[in-house]
Amino acid sequence: MQLQQGDVVYRNSFDCMVKIWRNEGIAGLQKGLTPAILREGSKNLFRIGMFDPLVQFLHDKSVDGNHIPLWKRMIAGGVSGAMGAVACNPFELVKTRMQSNAKHSIAVGHQHRYTGTFQGLYSIVTREGFMALYKGSAMSVIRSTLGSGINMALYTGLRDYLIDNAIMQNSAVTDAVSGLVSSFFCALVMNPVDVARTRLYNQPKDQYKNGIDVMIQMLKNEGASAFMKGFLPSFARLGPHFTYVPSILLSLSHALCL
Repeated sequence: MQLQQGDVVYRNSFDCMVKIWRNEGIAGLQKGLTPAILREGSKNLFRIGMFDPLVQFLHDKSVDGNHIPLWKRMIAGGVSGAMGAVACNPFELVKTRMQSNAKHSIAVGHQHRYTGTFQGLYSIVTREGFMALYKGSAMSVIRSTLGSGINMALYTGLRDYLIDNAIMQNSAVTDAVSGLVSSFFCALVMNPVDVARTRLYNQPKDQYKNGIDVMIQMLKNEGASAFMKGFLPSFARLGPHFTYVPSILLSLSHALCL
């Protein structure tokens, strides 16, 4: 949906899924799954793994206690998100290109036609050079800095508020609620950068100079509304992701402590 320019192939998220199902079956809906898994692992290693250490570095509990200011949470989330974005960029790039591949009747954007994750990585390196694996990484850093900053700050802040004020208990449900709320604002903030990054990732060689050039062309040719293309499916992806992941992590943490 984010790649559509001019002619509209997909009217909405449901129409998109139905057309993919009819033309490519369940395999079409799961296209790019392998690089998506590798992307999540390499990104969250830093995005989630480095958040608490960065918070502890920024916040001295012996001086300020356990009430961590929102701005410190946002900085920690933004920095950890930026680290994760750099780590996962090659997998993000291949994932985007693989997911854009489609049968001619429903194809949108440039078709790279990769047959698998590692064939895609090899193709990028041999045809475009090693540094092409980090194409769009600046946009990814901006996206993850904004998204993770908002997500981690709102998630941890709301969770602490609900528990400290006895509104909810320290449980997986509280983590899920906090994650769902944070995911909405995360999707809202990231979407404009996400659309531009998708276009940059999927371009044939040197169509755009950089992410700023993508945004200028989008604004000029499609208007400001183009920056919110794909918002609903983006939230539909991030909502469950930010709901289940914290809950699972909390459950694993409790299990390991027993």
